[in-house]
Amino acid sequence: MSASNSGHSNSEHRVGKYAGKDNPNSRDDHPMRSENIFFSQRYGASWEELPYWEGLVDFNGCGLVSLTMCIDIVTGRNFTPEDVYNMRKHYGIDQSRIASRDGKCVCGGDVQFQFNPMNRKLFGIESCLLERNLSAFKRALAKDNTVIWASSRNTDFYDKRGNSRWIYGGHVLCIWKFEEGDFWIKDPGLPKELGNNVLYSEKMMQEWISGWEYQQFEVRKYSE
Repeated sequence: MSASNSGHSNSEHRVGKYAGKDNPNSRDDHPMRSENIFFSQRYGASWEELPYWEGLVDFNGCGLVSLTMCIDIVTGRNFTPEDVYNMRKHYGIDQSRIASRDGKCVCGGDVQFQFNPMNRKLFGIESCLLERNLSAFKRALAKDNTVIWASSRNTDFYDKRGNSRWIYGGHVLCIWKFEEGDFWIKDPGLPKELGNNVLYSEKMMQEWISGWEYQQFEVRKYSE
């Protein structure tokens, strides 16, 4: 998914429902850890020039980078997008073309169900069905060790200053918490100071959801 255009929403708080780095079964060891996890697909990142989806991570890698944030939040691991990229490469996945039904090409479909066997084995996560509405998003985020990987297009995306940018080509976000009426967003198309823990009100999220018809997944920690 491409992350183009530029623009600039609000604040930070606590965690609680996510696994800690040192004790993956603990929910409270690192209360600020999930809030601080953030990667951008550009702005000097070492992975921004990796080949991805007939281009580079810089422009097309929002799915990969959002996936990495999902992994690190729900499992307590410390992968970077470059780690995830290289692990998939060694697994035999082609990251230069759009996701294919045979499960050999991944771009734009990083958490599609055909990749569950790989994602369970390499990263300790799995994806499952998620309806595209506010109630379903809230229910998913109320679960332990669960976040949302989702895309939209032809709609506004916001930053922490409340400024918006219109993205028409599609862009993936990591949606990791719902609290006090706001969805907490990690937007890999922005630098950390603008893209980490952007607050989307229910109205903003409803408009965002309405911009596209599909590509939303509940991503949860996998336990055998």
